[in-house]
Amino acid sequence: MASLISPGVNVSVIDESFYTPAEPGMTPMVFVVSRQDKTNAAGTGTASGTTKANAGVPQLITSQRDLSDKFGDPVFETDNNNNPINGGELNEYGLQAAYSFLGVANRAFVTRADIDLNEIQPSASAPAAAPANGTYWFDTALTKYGIFEWNGNAVTVTGGQSFTNKVPLVITSKAQLVGESNTGIPKGSVGQVGDYAVVTTTTTNKVYYKNTTGDWVKIGTADWVKSWPTIEGSAANPTLTNSQTVIINGTTVAISGTAVADMVTAINGAGITGVTAKVVDGKLNIFGDGTNTTDGSTDDDGAINIAAGATGSLLADLGITAGTYYSPAFEIAPHTSVPAFKTADTKSRPTGSIWLKTTDANLGAQYKIKVYNSTTGLFEDKNAPLFKTHQEALFNLDKSGGGINLALGDVYIQAHTTLAENEEFDFTIFARNASGSTTITSEAITASTFAAGTFNFTMAESKPGQAALDSGVALAFTATGAVSDADLFATAINAHGFQNIVASVDASNRLVISHNDGGEMRIKDTDSAFANAGFSAFNYSTKLGTANLYTAPAGDTNFDFHASNWKILTYNAGPNAPTSLTADGRLWYSSIVDEVDILVHNGTTWVGYQNVYPSSDPNGPIVSATEPTQQSDTTPLVTGDLWISTADLENYPEVYKYNADLQKWLAVDEGDQTTEDGILFADARFGTSGGTNGTNGEAPKGTIKELLVSNFLDFDAPDPALFPKGMLLWNLRRSGFNVRKFIRNYVDLTGKNIRQNDESMATYYPHRWVTESANQPNGKGSFGRKAQRKVIIQSLQSLVNSNQEIRDDESRLFNVMATPGYPELIGEMVALNNDRGLTAFIVGDSPFRLKSDGTTLNNWGTNTALAVEDNDDGLVTRDEYLGVFYPSLFTSDNAGNNVVVPPSHGILRTFALSDQVSFPWFAPAGTRRGGITNASAAGFVDAEGEFKSIALNEGQRDTLYSLNINPITFLTGAGLVNFGQKTRARNASALDRINVARLVIFLRSQLKKLAKPYIFEPNDKITRDEIKAQVDSLMLELVSQRALYDFLVVCDESNNTPSRIDRNELYVDIAIEPVKAVEFIYIPLRLKNTGEIAGL
Repeated sequence: MASLISPGVNVSVIDESFYTPAEPGMTPMVFVVSRQDKTNAAGTGTASGTTKANAGVPQLITSQRDLSDKFGDPVFETDNNNNPINGGELNEYGLQAAYSFLGVANRAFVTRADIDLNEIQPSASAPAAAPANGTYWFDTALTKYGIFEWNGNAVTVTGGQSFTNKVPLVITSKAQLVGESNTGIPKGSVGQVGDYAVVTTTTTNKVYYKNTTGDWVKIGTADWVKSWPTIEGSAANPTLTNSQTVIINGTTVAISGTAVADMVTAINGAGITGVTAKVVDGKLNIFGDGTNTTDGSTDDDGAINIAAGATGSLLADLGITAGTYYSPAFEIAPHTSVPAFKTADTKSRPTGSIWLKTTDANLGAQYKIKVYNSTTGLFEDKNAPLFKTHQEALFNLDKSGGGINLALGDVYIQAHTTLAENEEFDFTIFARNASGSTTITSEAITASTFAAGTFNFTMAESKPGQAALDSGVALAFTATGAVSDADLFATAINAHGFQNIVASVDASNRLVISHNDGGEMRIKDTDSAFANAGFSAFNYSTKLGTANLYTAPAGDTNFDFHASNWKILTYNAGPNAPTSLTADGRLWYSSIVDEVDILVHNGTTWVGYQNVYPSSDPNGPIVSATEPTQQSDTTPLVTGDLWISTADLENYPEVYKYNADLQKWLAVDEGDQTTEDGILFADARFGTSGGTNGTNGEAPKGTIKELLVSNFLDFDAPDPALFPKGMLLWNLRRSGFNVRKFIRNYVDLTGKNIRQNDESMATYYPHRWVTESANQPNGKGSFGRKAQRKVIIQSLQSLVNSNQEIRDDESRLFNVMATPGYPELIGEMVALNNDRGLTAFIVGDSPFRLKSDGTTLNNWGTNTALAVEDNDDGLVTRDEYLGVFYPSLFTSDNAGNNVVVPPSHGILRTFALSDQVSFPWFAPAGTRRGGITNASAAGFVDAEGEFKSIALNEGQRDTLYSLNINPITFLTGAGLVNFGQKTRARNASALDRINVARLVIFLRSQLKKLAKPYIFEPNDKITRDEIKAQVDSLMLELVSQRALYDFLVVCDESNNTPSRIDRNELYVDIAIEPVKAVEFIYIPLRLKNTGEIAGL
């Protein structure tokens, strides 16, 4: 207290009102697994507790709504018929248990393991990562290409004088192209005569036709034009008159001979531009290639004029009518401008002519261009109309603005990508590379950029509401060889007074030329003014050049450059949505059962199975639920044939090897990894090679049939020196029905493959799928449901074993632990509880598929199978602060579906309700406090996956209780009840009952809180008396609350000796007699004679 100098009053307050804070009540820690990045219950965003960043972070949850906001609604899997998958590995048992608990409580910790259950959904194909936001996809499967083939026959012929829509083959792989080059034409082995094909391996997508000679020709080229006859004779094998003549395009052709072949020879030898002939089915067919004209001019009209010669009847004999015929044509037009190909039209066209219908009416072109939206996780359609030129696209898409109103990413398809007079069928996808004005910028102009003199150039612009470019305007400026030449250049452009084009000089003395409406500009660089200024066409391959400036389209002889906001789109073409390289660490549960790659040891190394057993089944191991009687190709079975039985998928695989001498299948011991008759389960390879590296690298591949004769091994295959000749190797990497993890850069490309004679791995594909579902303790692989469960258990065990936040007993205060649905976590929770000072009671589950007969229960409870951890095979762990319950329960999830849940689902809620009407040291069992209020039945999941409801009889309950397992049963008049309260104590003691164990947990917490204020107090009688008084008060209260029969507290000189005091220690010794619960009631009933009782 401060000293007073002058008269006054100084009041100080000393707080000696110490008391022990109340316990917060039952607060469980629930360890869970769930899908990652779930949507919250409100559907407004991602549930924060399910993000990867929050995996392993304990979340304090105070209500059901809070749980749904942080973890979303619990998900339970159903089959295609909406039937529940009972005991399925993808069900979110923990979240459902926590949700039910929070219906009667307001405090629980929930910690999610770092695993995404979505990743172990069954999938036949390896998963890939989602594409980047904004990825474009040309969906070749849903695209309508608008190809219409003309039938030039008379209208009286079926289909004559009409168009037929043609659906093309779509080629997306260079493997189908000549030379396997992206620029090759389709291989001859692709398609049939008359087919059309679209090649999408480059950004210029070309369309081909397979003609009668089996050659693929690009539509619109000369080779295509002459694939269809312009003139067809109707007479087959006529006898012609020698020396008679016809006139073709002004050239007189005389026949030398009397056969149609002689006429062909004469025509082909006449040297008529673009005209050839051949015999087809005995008839004369005359072809043009598009360069043929009736007058020999350069105006290619594709016409052939044929007339009779001076004498004779040669035309009549050939069945040809004199006149002008036009070669096949390719025309690009909307559905409102049908090509004039009919006989009555000015230039009728023959069969085979093509119309690219650019609008989508009546099967016209409808190109499916889609863009990925990472927010929705979907590819969304983009409007992609067809036009011939950029300016035509601007005119149609933005008539009033001329381009200014188009948005970044808007798309159009340019049909026929050159301005050459003869149109060919190809198309390129363009997208807006920028919004607003079209701008090109030069390099900085210096005194040395231009030599003194005049520089001429020409420019043209597009205008809103105008489909074609304006005519080019000749411009010039006189350079002085100074930095001011930049201004002279800009002035020359602005002086003309273009409507949209303006030029300026920026602060870096660069010339900036803009089309203010976002339109097109064309430039003729007559005297290299633009080149000197540093303008250069953008190169799509090198990514170098001036942005928005491109080489003028082929066929444009008036200009060198064009400036545009249209840029060739970067996209993926194919029938399936594009993906990215699989994310590092991504899991894949392969659902394929019938693909099994098994190798065999040949005495030196592991080799393909048929390299040791060449007569074995040619398709590999026979995968079947029934015993095979012949090979898959119907040939007889031979010694060495393998059969993988799928009759019992729960215990898959069961491997058999055929012995022809015994004529029977012999079982292979899947637990034998040491003898020649055994089998090893390990990763060995994915394909017949290491794959290829580089930009277009390919992962290893190979069918099971190809692998039968392949001896390739990955570098991480098991060392053959450690295993005997004859042993089998089940290759987990390639075979299905297990869980794998994708590991990027798994292969050391600088290293050597020790399994392949130390060959270099520099060219290998660097990434690999590596088996994640560890083998069973006996060495057998984990498959199917058990493979899924393995990776879940590994994730949960990692969480409980290594997480430091859950070991913080100062800020994470919980007194019950559970991992609903996973008895495998019992041991880890016991270890965690010891790390935290035995401050929590553990609620343990029994397996979903544990049958209720006494033998099965006894074998599981006594671990006759010698399981190494608590699992389906046996119960291993014993601990005074652990209670195990049986059987599973039947309830409904948040969606209203009937589901099977673990015992802890009901027990957690039962504990909470018991504590609300009593105290933790009251047994949460029996009809008063042990009612199961969140389930309607108890039972197990049978071999068929169906829930079998049971009511445990007294014998079954006795069996369980003798094993220290608490039965949950149905009692008539009471319903479902927890009818046991034993712990898994190692020895018979007061701690073999749940009520006592929870009392001790309560006392640990209370005594710790009670004693903490006395730390650093003087170690004297006053302090000892104070702390003893506090403890006495607590114990007396517990006596009154029926927790204790009696107690004794000692804290004096007898147990606080001088030596202890010198070590700064204070001891409070407490002895308690805990109240025991009534579990066995004996009522002897004696029968007495009349009047005998009154005399007693």
